[in-house]
Amino acid sequence: MLVCGQVNPPPLGDGYNGFYFSESDDLAGKAKSLKGTPLRVEHNDKTHVGQVLQGWTDASTGAMWALAEIDTTNFSGAVTAVAVEQGVFKEFSLGYIASAKKDKETGEIIVDRKTITELSIVKKGARDECKIWANERPHDHHRSLSIIQKPKNKLR
Repeated sequence: MLVCGQVNPPPLGDGYNGFYFSESDDLAGKAKSLKGTPLRVEHNDKTHVGQVLQGWTDASTGAMWALAEIDTTNFSGAVTAVAVEQGVFKEFSLGYIASAKKDKETGEIIVDRKTITELSIVKKGARDECKIWANERPHDHHRSLSIIQKPKNKLR
């Protein structure tokens, strides 16, 4: 089952140096690196239900989007697909590790690297607009996506 949606909101301003993605991060590169990333449920390491097929950034906002496939040939994936179809799981949450160090002079925490580790399908994500906007219709004879939620900003 294919699912598609926004996985990270528009980046924070260039002066921001925290744990969220900002304009100073290579978001286009991060989005492209999503390909092959494990798809999980609620960040549970034991629920590998598929993988990301493609990632990209919205040219106008910088938000990160992904197309992923839930593997319905295994039990966990099949249950997850039904939960998405029925609206139990409506959002995405991007899992990543950030390395940080403390500046010796200022005492500020400096985040110098963020590495994406997984994409999770969740009931409620931490970031606004990181939703599953479209999914594959069950029992289609051809693969197509149907819009299941409408974003606040219109899709192009």
